Amino acid sequence: MGNTQASNAILAKARAMYGRRLTARNYQELLNCRDLPDLISYLKTRTSYSEALQAANPATTHRAQLEPLLRLNLFEQYASLCRYEMNIGHDFYRYFIIRSEVQAITTRLQELHAPDGDVSIYTMPDFIKKHSCLNLNAMSMATSFKMLVLALEGTPYAKILQPFADDPDFALENSGLLELEAALDSFVNSQVEQIASTKLSGKSKEEMLYLLRRQSDLRAIADIYRLKSVLRADRAFIKKRVSLSVSNMTPRQLDNLMDAQDAQDVIHRLVNTPYASEFYGASFDYIEEGVRKIDYRWHLKKLRFSTNPSVVLFCYIFLAENELTNIVHIIEGVRYGLAPDDIATLLVGVGD
Repeated sequence: MGNTQASNAILAKARAMYGRRLTARNYQELLNCRDLPDLISYLKTRTSYSEALQAANPATTHRAQLEPLLRLNLFEQYASLCRYEMNIGHDFYRYFIIRSEVQAITTRLQELHAPDGDVSIYTMPDFIKKHSCLNLNAMSMATSFKMLVLALEGTPYAKILQPFADDPDFALENSGLLELEAALDSFVNSQVEQIASTKLSGKSKEEMLYLLRRQSDLRAIADIYRLKSVLRADRAFIKKRVSLSVSNMTPRQLDNLMDAQDAQDVIHRLVNTPYASEFYGASFDYIEEGVRKIDYRWHLKKLRFSTNPSVVLFCYIFLAENELTNIVHIIEGVRYGLAPDDIATLLVGVGD
């Protein structure tokens, strides 16, 4: 009985949180903001971000300070749902902890790759920090990739990154960072697939595994498209720099995508994958936005109609992350003085 109540609580909680999303009117008014202080003031006073931005002074808060506050708010939502999820014993809360840890490591790697920027001490909600194995202060003090690996000693991430640190020819420059990110993504994907495989059964397991593999596939499609577009990369190059550890596609289908002649050929070859109907007739200027639109529709439908609490939880998180991406696009657009109509073309899911 308690398990059923906890499951129903997740369904109700996730859908109620989605009900507090930005409306079409909110988006339009954000697009009409003249500058960053105006935008921060609107988010603080007219949206559900008021608590997250309580300490933000619109007159003095910079973009580099605003985005971490918004991302921390997203992680607080992770934590809120994790507390409910722990009660039904599916252990998917571990995914959000692992994912937060990987995000922290990736952020530090990006800072080491471009050392001219400020060093940030990655912030996590107390709930996630309590269960994390990372020493964030030690990570922030690392001034090289090898020092970062030492700061991760005793964690599973050190084992993943150590072979790269031991390779005298490895460097973060060029595509080295992509290799590290792919290795970390593969770890996240394999961990969450293992949770789903051991904690769920029957249709619930099948539905959840499809969702997880789908999320990995859509990101892989975008990455393959980008590597073909920018570098005309071949299969060997792509395999080292795109996470393909879990997939709804067969090895043959994946190889077929990686062997595409160019970026547009990648889209043509999707006809032979489980995603053929979703990409059929799709038109987009940027692969990331095209994939987001396709993925958004799928996750929104599942959020509204699935009775699987774990699926609904993951769908809500996807939709919340999509909203954050929209806000970041608006922030950047306002910062660079783009016209509202131009910024609006980058937004996904407005008014749904």
